[in-house]
Amino acid sequence: MDDKQIASSHPKVDSPDGVSDKPYAQIVDSDTAKRLRWAFRKVDATLILVLLLANVLNSMDRSNLGLSKVAGLEKDTGMHGSDFNVVVSLMYPTYLLFMLPSNLVLRKVGARIWLSLITIIWGVINMCMAFAKSKTDLILCRLFLGMAESGATPGGLMLITLWYPRELVTSRISFFFSSFAIGAIVGGPIASGIMNIDSPRFKSWQWIFFIEGILTAGFGCIMYFLLADYPEKSWLLNASEKTLLKQRMEQDQMDGGHRPIDKSRLLVHVRDPLIYAQALIFYCVNFGSNTILTFSAIIVNQMGYSPSASQAMQAIPGLCGFIGILLSRYYPKWFGSHYAGALFVSGWIITASIILLATTSNGARIFALCLLAFGSFGAGGIGPGWVMSNVGGPTRSAVSGALNVTFGGLGALSASYIYQNHDAPRYLFGHVINLFAGLLAAITATVAYLIIRRRNKQKVTEPLDISHMTDREILSLENHHPDFRYVA
Repeated sequence: MDDKQIASSHPKVDSPDGVSDKPYAQIVDSDTAKRLRWAFRKVDATLILVLLLANVLNSMDRSNLGLSKVAGLEKDTGMHGSDFNVVVSLMYPTYLLFMLPSNLVLRKVGARIWLSLITIIWGVINMCMAFAKSKTDLILCRLFLGMAESGATPGGLMLITLWYPRELVTSRISFFFSSFAIGAIVGGPIASGIMNIDSPRFKSWQWIFFIEGILTAGFGCIMYFLLADYPEKSWLLNASEKTLLKQRMEQDQMDGGHRPIDKSRLLVHVRDPLIYAQALIFYCVNFGSNTILTFSAIIVNQMGYSPSASQAMQAIPGLCGFIGILLSRYYPKWFGSHYAGALFVSGWIITASIILLATTSNGARIFALCLLAFGSFGAGGIGPGWVMSNVGGPTRSAVSGALNVTFGGLGALSASYIYQNHDAPRYLFGHVINLFAGLLAAITATVAYLIIRRRNKQKVTEPLDISHMTDREILSLENHHPDFRYVA
């Protein structure tokens, strides 16, 4: 990233679907730009790394049900038919219900306290799942797990928008969401290794829940000492770096995100169709990513591989997903827009689903799972990044983050039922659903792109008159400010 790009969140592009030719920030001198770059690198090494590791554990805790099923969970707890799918899905009602309230609590008490606390809680709940004796026990644990995890992902997204200017948001969010793929990479082999534990007290699936729960709760305690709510509270940045980042965020969001959420403007953003069009992309791609996280070991096991091998082989599509999501940060630059990048990743999801439907070859199907992971996790980076790049203030940030992850949760909830026991071993129904999800993602990305084009053109041809407004009213405009430009 060059000095001028760091200096301005609105590069000068004279295009109705680009950004304004009157950016908020002014191009600063080379020395200041270098100091900014170094300050953001320090933030990367603390904030982003902590959020990444927390989300890796989040991913492992979500996927351990599928890994535990091939280790005997379903039989030992007396589940049959679609019981497993019900247990998987019942995390998401409470996850969705408590998501927005959790985001508002985070703004009230701060990320350092809230994110640390909920990480500890969901780690303890995972430990409790090791003692489940029936489907009912697992359902209760999953309901409480949804409550605890509801604030993790939207809270992380909000925190990123409070620390980074908009042109840096997509790359950081891509890295943040790569944690789910990392969870698939390490979770499977860890579960495979745990299978070798010989204990008269615990069965192998119980050890999976217990050990991963301890790791999560322990990391939650560490998070309290590493996180900071705002740049000026950072323990790593020096005084000049804190001032520099504060000024940079003030240029980008007019108030650096410190202004509290404007409740009177919440409905304005909640009713915005653009947020829903972009969030629907995340809904669609969560079918593919949850196929990898929850069902890939089960699908591979039905190909004839042993439980231990099936768990370990989850790392292969997980690695492809990790590569896909890391590359997604460059798609807006390579393809010229987030929209083109969204079409690119949707194409991989569609291709993978067609292969899974067309062949019975184990090698081809495992390769298709890799393509599905590459596209789905890549879309999981570019989709939320596109949403959060179009944030003009804290109210928009809270609504965008919560609704985006809400739609992702709805996608995960829906995906819980697409791979059922009666469809084994080919699971054609699940593959068809993934195919339609890829097609719908491409369609909704096109709708979002057209809305952005129209709005940016209107800001040029019909700019809002703010001459009669007070400073407070101007600040509350956020995305509706006449100088704000949406990012395509």
